[in-house]
Amino acid sequence: MAPKTAQKPAAAAKTSTKGVKYVPENILKKQARDAKLLEVRKKIITKNKTDRATARKAAYASAEKFFNEYQAADAALIKAKRDAKAAGNFFVEDAPKVAFVIRIKG
Repeated sequence: MAPKTAQKPAAAAKTSTKGVKYVPENILKKQARDAKLLEVRKKIITKNKTDRATARKAAYASAEKFFNEYQAADAALIKAKRDAKAAGNFFVEDAPKVAFVIRIKG
């Protein structure tokens, strides 16, 4: 027996638009608008990310500067105390100057 070959039906031989789906115009416009907004949102996100990175670097540099400044002030205080002790003197630290004012009348 010879193998049977499948024959195509006559309707399938013709090009049919039955498989093609129609997309409404408002959906196409919405997809285009959403794609545009997504692109803008991605640009904003990357810009914010770089801005945060530069802000972190600036904050780190500022904190490092203040740390070095405070460390130098502490070292100067210790040196002044040691110098005064070596010379047989006393060293008195600066006291914070506070004014407490109360308005009693009027």
